[in-house]
Amino acid sequence: MTEFERHIEFYKLYWHQHFSKVVPEDKWGDKKLAEEYLKKYWLPEQEYLSVWKPIQDKIFVQGKSLPNLIYHSEFEMIVANGGCLFLEEDFKQLQKAILSIGEMYFVVVQNIQEYTNGEPMFRMKFPVNITWEELISGNYISAVLLEMSLNEYFVFGENGNWGKYSANDYEHPLDIIGFKSELAPIFQEHFKQPKEEQQEIREWLPQEYKKLIK
Repeated sequence: MTEFERHIEFYKLYWHQHFSKVVPEDKWGDKKLAEEYLKKYWLPEQEYLSVWKPIQDKIFVQGKSLPNLIYHSEFEMIVANGGCLFLEEDFKQLQKAILSIGEMYFVVVQNIQEYTNGEPMFRMKFPVNITWEELISGNYISAVLLEMSLNEYFVFGENGNWGKYSANDYEHPLDIIGFKSELAPIFQEHFKQPKEEQQEIREWLPQEYKKLIK
């Protein structure tokens, strides 16, 4: 049995199929596409624990989610509206930023939440140059991973100097992008926000974040 066997069966019949924009309802359930996708992009537990978990722990504070601070103190942050792991536009924004700093791969690790107890959890590894069309090619697996509006995820690369946290289950869903100061010009360039949006998001931020984000 593979590490992702339960994902294939569990999500094949899933309430989210009624809401997906990535996969039309009448196309949902293509097991072959789901299996092929997971074979290519699943992050094995052994690799995660030996290679990626130590990087994750240098970026994110273990066991934390909003309203607590999730980044270590040396990270600056940009906060945007959230609601899912990626939309096409914000994926391409992030992709341009991390391509420019020389990343080869990024990983997506689902955070444990109370309601996910018993659900198969995602650990994925993607090449940074993946196209949006390929990212959504896994039929119902892509749809749940990218669109599920309650799942929360850590996203980060090998360099360990940036990360994204998708706080989709927070009262106001947020995307929090953290980066070390030397990368500030790159991320600020690729994630420009209108002042009105910045002010609105600031109202939603937990108090600990308001102290740090100007």
